Amino acid sequence: MKIIDAHCHVGSGLMNGLDAGLLLERMDASGVDQAVLVPWDQAIAVYNEDGNRHVLELVKRYPERFLAFCTVNPWYGTKALEELRRARALGASGLKLHPVYQGFQISDPIVIPVLEEAVRLQMPVYIPTGTPVAAMPLQLKYVAGLFPEALFIQGHFGSTDFWIDAVPSITDSPNIYIDTAYSMVSSIEQIIHLVGCERVVFSSDTPYLSLENEVAKLKDLDISEEEREAIASGNILRLLERGAG
Repeated sequence: MKIIDAHCHVGSGLMNGLDAGLLLERMDASGVDQAVLVPWDQAIAVYNEDGNRHVLELVKRYPERFLAFCTVNPWYGTKALEELRRARALGASGLKLHPVYQGFQISDPIVIPVLEEAVRLQMPVYIPTGTPVAAMPLQLKYVAGLFPEALFIQGHFGSTDFWIDAVPSITDSPNIYIDTAYSMVSSIEQIIHLVGCERVVFSSDTPYLSLENEVAKLKDLDISEEEREAIASGNILRLLERGAG
């Protein structure tokens, strides 16, 4: 079974740090074939260009193992749009926004120009949810309705504070995918029962969670092997292909 981790942080952050060499060791030990890299916390909040440069250099160095989602802070306005275009041209596969680190609410008008540009560039958008008041599942549902042509990954699926709102946020929002990090096995199985496996993607949020434990959770799901393979790699590949047009 091919496994692609759809969300890993690399770099030296204030809260945690992980370099590419150690990530590769953990991937090999856990049977993970590829990983989608995003920058570290300071780079997400402030040093966007530095963070994007770092993950894109790693993709260039290890093209068979890594993909990259760039990040831009919507508060930078025109500069953010320019950086998004630059990162896309250099090979970024998608966009990571972090309302808490970057200081906006998902439904805030300040994010609209960035999402418009992401749609134009055909880039899927990863946004974590579960933290009041900035990042809540129903806010993402509202924005996904404004941009039905966009593709979103709802990171963390409302964990931990807004998991009750997470299911209503996706039931009639076909352009929202869900990642598995922070959700219990029973919760992931409930999601699959409600909306099918097609919009569920495996991720670990390494180094904040254990890659080994998240892979074990994937293997422990009471689902068919076909569904497991879709979650492990097929769905994220299909999402990136859709984003690329």
